Amino acid sequence: MTRNFKNYYDLLIIGGGIYGAAIAWIAASRGLSVALVEKGDFAGATSGNSLKIIHGGLRYLQQLDIKRVRESIAERKKLLQIAPHLIHPLTCLMPTIGLGMKGMPILSLGLLVNDIISLDRNIGMDAEKYLPRGKVMSRQKMKQILPFLSDKYTGAALWTDAQVYNSERLVLAYIKSAKNAGATVFNYAKVDSFLRNGRDVIGAQVNDLIQGLNLQVRAKMTVTATGPWTNSVLELTGESFKPFIPSKAMNILLRRRISPDYAFAVSSGVEFRNGKKNWRKKSRQLFITPWRDVSIVGTSHLPYNGSIENFRITITDIQDFLLELNEILPGINLDESDVSFFHGGVLPLAKHPEPDKDVELLKHYKIIDFSKKIGIGGLSSVIGVKYTTARDVAEKVVEFVMSKLNFQSANKIFKNVIGGEILNFKQYMQSVESERPGNLSEDTIRQLVLNYGDEYRKIVQLVGKNPLLAETLNSAVITAQIVFAVREEMAFKLSDVILRRTELGSAICPEDNILQKCAKIMAKELGWSAERTEAEIEEVKQFYTAADKRN
Repeated sequence: MTRNFKNYYDLLIIGGGIYGAAIAWIAASRGLSVALVEKGDFAGATSGNSLKIIHGGLRYLQQLDIKRVRESIAERKKLLQIAPHLIHPLTCLMPTIGLGMKGMPILSLGLLVNDIISLDRNIGMDAEKYLPRGKVMSRQKMKQILPFLSDKYTGAALWTDAQVYNSERLVLAYIKSAKNAGATVFNYAKVDSFLRNGRDVIGAQVNDLIQGLNLQVRAKMTVTATGPWTNSVLELTGESFKPFIPSKAMNILLRRRISPDYAFAVSSGVEFRNGKKNWRKKSRQLFITPWRDVSIVGTSHLPYNGSIENFRITITDIQDFLLELNEILPGINLDESDVSFFHGGVLPLAKHPEPDKDVELLKHYKIIDFSKKIGIGGLSSVIGVKYTTARDVAEKVVEFVMSKLNFQSANKIFKNVIGGEILNFKQYMQSVESERPGNLSEDTIRQLVLNYGDEYRKIVQLVGKNPLLAETLNSAVITAQIVFAVREEMAFKLSDVILRRTELGSAICPEDNILQKCAKIMAKELGWSAERTEAEIEEVKQFYTAADKRN
């Protein structure tokens, strides 16, 4: 496979997470010539390790941050529109207690204010994306839904947010949409140094890890969207400026759905004991979310002082989190055997943490112009804080770049991503299921539409050309998806397919026979040796093992 860059670009984006991918799509759609490079795989770090909730910002009402609430509501609506196959309504519940900020009177008022602020949330929307008004419920009704909750709760507040079925494929949808709009997009392409003209950055020297080539990518503007790697990328300028203060974030995935139909929030206690330390901390909110056949619980936030390259979740991290959850929800009785997988990521802090105190996460995104900060022209960074509002921040970054370049465009990007041209999702799904193209099972058809949207037909076409590709790998995923991932979606490693292109391994490590089958298909497509094939399988298994339990 030959991968080439053009001679010159308006914009070079470093980083292929949710922010970099959205910037590439919007910039290319606005007419800018765009290149994006990602040193690993797209959504291979924090962006792929999300709680899967698309928040409308209800919790920001407690800080009276109406602007932030409105931004979140607007982005939730846009995501429901532009990616109808991936984003779906999610009913959420918060138990009420006392008469303060978490009491029924205050939360009832908050739901009313939230409904008023979001009056336009259903205008022009597909009926499947309808978000009803919030309401409060009695203790009796709450206990019917969540019988394991303590009797100290007086009832619950109920509202509807949204959930992303596959957060990695939303990033990939942005990437594919950017390519469709003319962007040059490479994964496994590492920036080794910046190209310079005096103090100004005029591009980057890129190591293409797939082809084994060093290439120069020249651009008028370079934007880093590298999350926790922001500081290390900026070190390539020779400056010591470090705008990213890291924290360790973790979610755990449980093998059972604690609440089958509702996501619910609970608050941790004021004091947490782990047998080794006692420390005081503020009460924080944790979410337990049903997702596919599992529950996602998060998010745990801790200070992080280690190397970003060596970031790992440890068994101690998981044990401490389980202990905290069991203190909050004593009827659940969780242990390590309940954990099927875990998510780890590095999020930005507002300030360096103080000893024995909670971390304070950065609340607002940052667009940093280094010509003003440290006198280096042609270089900027974006530090994002939320998966939900990444698209909106990406628009602001593109506006910033266009103003720096004096670039004029009449196009205001607001269109569906690749796979998202579905006007009525429920009717579309029913129609596809009734057709049963390729004689595929209902489970297979459903997951194809949920993951690929209207692009599912490309998978069916592969099966039509080679019926052997209809073989199921688990109850729903078929071998054609592995072939499609390699040929059409830039999958170069087995982990790309297992963790990010399909849903085979997004909640639990696949069985050995599934890993073997997938690796064999990729080996044939990519010409792997037997040794490389086995190494890829072992590497995938390591993703499901805590750092201090690895061989």
